[in-house]
Amino acid sequence: MAVTLLPLPNGTSSLEFAPVDMQFVRGAISHLFGEAIPELHGSYSRIAFGGETFLFEQEWDAPCLIASTVAGNLLLVQIQRRLSETAS
Repeated sequence: MAVTLLPLPNGTSSLEFAPVDMQFVRGAISHLFGEAIPELHGSYSRIAFGGETFLFEQEWDAPCLIASTVAGNLLLVQIQRRLSETAS
């Protein structure tokens, strides 16, 4: 499982992963923060969990969750750590 946390120029970050790992990302979110609430829009979704809202995109078969705040960054770090632990 390859999950990468990339810093973005605006000070937030993006959690990027393979489409086959989507179920593991969903599972980590559910385990750490409870139910994620999606809000679907044409080519993207907004997903709320852990008190934060994230942009979810799956363009060119490359899904990612993008934080909009520093607090959101911290949640993405927790997800990445959880997935790294379960992959070991």
